[in-house]
Amino acid sequence: MNKLTIATTQYGLTDITSEEQFWAGITEKVRDAAEQGAGMIVFPEYMTAHLLSLMPPMLHDEACHELDRMTDEYVRFFKVLSKETGVAILAGTHICKSSVEKVGASAKFYVNRAFLFFPDGRIETQDKVHLTPEEQIRWPLSPGDSLNVFDTVWGKMAILTCYDIEFPELARAAALRGVEMILCPSYTDSSHGYHRVRYCCQARAVENQLFVALSGLVGALSEERPQVDAGFSQAGLFAPCDLPFQPDGIVQAGDANIDMTVLAEADFHMLRENRAQGAVAPFYDRKPEVYERELRKSGH
Repeated sequence: MNKLTIATTQYGLTDITSEEQFWAGITEKVRDAAEQGAGMIVFPEYMTAHLLSLMPPMLHDEACHELDRMTDEYVRFFKVLSKETGVAILAGTHICKSSVEKVGASAKFYVNRAFLFFPDGRIETQDKVHLTPEEQIRWPLSPGDSLNVFDTVWGKMAILTCYDIEFPELARAAALRGVEMILCPSYTDSSHGYHRVRYCCQARAVENQLFVALSGLVGALSEERPQVDAGFSQAGLFAPCDLPFQPDGIVQAGDANIDMTVLAEADFHMLRENRAQGAVAPFYDRKPEVYERELRKSGH
């Protein structure tokens, strides 16, 4: 397939009164996207932490335990919803126990894991590799240590969660392994954080001549919470700033900080045209031998 209609969400943090309301809201967003022809929908990082608002405020280790307890239900729900709608669902990220016991990390056995559900029942996962200072210090989280590159009917994809997109080496590794679209579920609670992630998404699209799809949390709860209570985002699909795309590289973007779903068409034929005939070719014109030599000079 050369084209993918992808839905990226600006998921609104609003006061909810039950788990049923939470799941019903997600179902409505997926069904609406399916009716508009979306083949994939991307939800943001920490989306299931919205459920913590139904409980009394708790410490981060308690929050991890509560979220992990919901993992089976979370997986069952999205497997069924993906099959029923025919839409591939990146169901944001979910805090759960790591399936791998890591040496020296016995106290930090939870991971921030993205799950991508396909209508045929396949599930691809990616643990967040680069944890923010808050995730390292306040959350009992363990970082991922590998990159999952997976096949889809549209081409190869990878998931770089929020802070991961700020490290060009990881996106470059994905591109060199054939990735043509990076999915970036994010959670930023300020305009500063959002713009760091947004501009890095666009930089990775330019550097590697690929698509980047960004989603995020928006809005605020009426009561402050230690984990997730407010978000700032403007979801979108980004491409290289070169022909045959728009000069600013924006395929489509939402209205900042409003609960909405942004639909965009990713034309992979155009992406391959850009790689073959663009004004510049940063994906091909790398000079790794120069970079390696200069890195050796720095002692790193």
